[in-house]
Amino acid sequence: MPSGLPLLPPHWIFTVNLWTYEVKGEYEIFAIIDNDNEVIPKPYFGHKGQKYIRMYEHISHPCKKNPNGSSIWLGENSRIRFQINGYASSIVGSGPKGVGDKEGGYSEKSVGFDELSARLGE
Repeated sequence: MPSGLPLLPPHWIFTVNLWTYEVKGEYEIFAIIDNDNEVIPKPYFGHKGQKYIRMYEHISHPCKKNPNGSSIWLGENSRIRFQINGYASSIVGSGPKGVGDKEGGYSEKSVGFDELSARLGE
């Protein structure tokens, strides 16, 4: 799409711009805490809260061991990944300052976008 459209020729009153965006990411650590858990009683303080933490780690069996005493690996817990695509629009009045492409190209990327895309296999 062109960078702007003159809506009332021959005078440039305002510009309508449209952008597409793509956001990719992953949570290094994702935690959910339930501080009002009534399932786990705790003396003197009422109830103990539960905490769920998701991060990259190897998961071993909590009780069983191999015959040589080493841990039995069940698998691995991977990070939560997400991808969001969308559109954004803006109406900009006439004047020297605009909105949008500040680097002059059609595609702008954050510093880690290419590295994250390569790691996610996309």
